[in-house]
Amino acid sequence: MNYRHHFHAGNFADVMKHALLLALLQRLNQKDKPYRYIDTHSGAGVYDLSQAPAQKSGEFLSGIHRLMQLDTKETNTAPQAVQDYLAEVEKLRQTDGRGAYFGSPYLALQVMRDIDKATFFELQPMVFRYLKQNIRDRRAGLHERDAYEGLLGVIPPKEKRGLVMIDPPYELERKDFPQLVELVSKAYQKWTTGVYAIWYPIKDRAMIERFEKNMIKTGIRRQLVCEICVWPDDTPVGLNGCGLLVINPPWQFAEQADEVLRWLLPHLQMTEQGGSTSVRWLVGE
Repeated sequence: MNYRHHFHAGNFADVMKHALLLALLQRLNQKDKPYRYIDTHSGAGVYDLSQAPAQKSGEFLSGIHRLMQLDTKETNTAPQAVQDYLAEVEKLRQTDGRGAYFGSPYLALQVMRDIDKATFFELQPMVFRYLKQNIRDRRAGLHERDAYEGLLGVIPPKEKRGLVMIDPPYELERKDFPQLVELVSKAYQKWTTGVYAIWYPIKDRAMIERFEKNMIKTGIRRQLVCEICVWPDDTPVGLNGCGLLVINPPWQFAEQADEVLRWLLPHLQMTEQGGSTSVRWLVGE
């Protein structure tokens, strides 16, 4: 597998994913009972955007770099989840250098409480070694394992509450992501009350429509689609946008996600007239 997230760390898709992940975890924090956070494709945990992979792609320049260049007057108008997200980026950079940027496992641990636990999967041996170096937290269990079979072995967690972040590299999950649909369907059958957040790229709208139809066919209720496109749909650039499909979203998360994405769009869009956001129910109650 050739995919390495270091090339893409801090791009617009990471910004969207991490801002919404933080919002989801904050919602889970509102109840006293502990929960489990599970990340199926954890990556290295922390990245250095000043190093060759990120510098070669330059994707972070149109992502987190844009937001970190904003003055406080502008960021003070951001939704609270975005402000908290940017504060976490700055906190990491104070300790790890100005090029530091986190992956979702590291961010999650900053938001989670002492009573909560985490399970991180990463299959690639080299990346897993970096993950072990970057994540040293008694609340986290690290597994060098394929999440497509590992996830089903750890749910439902003993906490009974929790969030599963599913963000595969989309090298094997092509066409309309049939492997992903099967995994989510099996996971939901084992743990119907869990919150599932499935990140996906938007390159071909017809493919996304097929993916949505297949997700509807699973019979899973309460599926919320959150999307941001920084290019118009018909722009042949490889990645026009991305989405987060949230199953069992917490109360009022839909309204919060809509507010976050609407604020992010003008700061991340690649053309003045292009781009869009959408938060809608794919399947309701």
